[in-house]
Amino acid sequence: MKRVLALLLLALVACESGPAGPGDPTSPIPAPPLREATLLRHLGLLADDSMGGRLAGSPDEGEAALYLLLEFMAYGLGPGTPGYTQEFPLPQGGTSRNVLAVLPGHGSLAQQWVIIGAHYDHVGYDQVTPDSILVYNGADDNASGTALLLEIARYLSDHVEGGNMAGVARRSVMFQTFGAEESGLVGSTYFCGHPTISMHRVVAMLNLDMVGRYAQNGLRLIGTSSSADWPGILDNVGANNLSVDYDDGGLLGGSDQYCFHQAGKPVLFFHTGLHNEYHTAYDDVVLIDTDGMLTVGELTTDVVLQLLVRPAPPIFSATP
Repeated sequence: MKRVLALLLLALVACESGPAGPGDPTSPIPAPPLREATLLRHLGLLADDSMGGRLAGSPDEGEAALYLLLEFMAYGLGPGTPGYTQEFPLPQGGTSRNVLAVLPGHGSLAQQWVIIGAHYDHVGYDQVTPDSILVYNGADDNASGTALLLEIARYLSDHVEGGNMAGVARRSVMFQTFGAEESGLVGSTYFCGHPTISMHRVVAMLNLDMVGRYAQNGLRLIGTSSSADWPGILDNVGANNLSVDYDDGGLLGGSDQYCFHQAGKPVLFFHTGLHNEYHTAYDDVVLIDTDGMLTVGELTTDVVLQLLVRPAPPIFSATP
């Protein structure tokens, strides 16, 4: 614990908080200045051997949750539940937690919510000998999505509250980092069953899971069938200029967007595909495409900014 608290202190000291650049929050929106150095800092800590693979219910997962909580606080975000953490029981025994943070909206749209989510747990480690372990660091799965969510949260906190959107009518944002996704979507399912905000006021959920292999696989945007409004929104932010596959391919149930879709919410799942290192000890930071992560992050942020200010929310379409 002393080690991780020292790391957290260093992380907070290093936390950048410069002003966001100017820009019109309406369509089209310029790409936001997400920071590669910040992404690498988050990735390096979350996917380090010292995190022990972030197994659900383990002290290692708890240390990762504490890091997320302190980052959200450093950005000036409010708690999405008392104390930021929503604890829940695990099927195998023990507890995990979701870490939830809020960026308040403004004016006539403030009671509506846009959710951005990512799971931060992974699959732990193997005990190779009595004295050694083989850690599954989960850099892509899903330190990548978690790191990107943190950087988007940092940017939005600067740009929305301290930038040119300060007086604009806009929806609220909840940042949700889920525990125990690898145990069967447990954290997100628990939130949907025990929401800390009214689910009736949630207009969309965006999920970031495995977003570190854009150069290898391109981007798969799963869930565009969940609203007839998605194609127009994505066209407004230039998604068609990127390497994007819009085929759901039966993967709507494959990550934490699932329970939100089941609850009748438009969803988008940002995913750069499977690879040979998936759920192995070789899913390390050295293989992460950070330039591609920035591309995915800029697209995600642009979609969020559209959702915050568009007069009408996207309308849910049941998937055939």
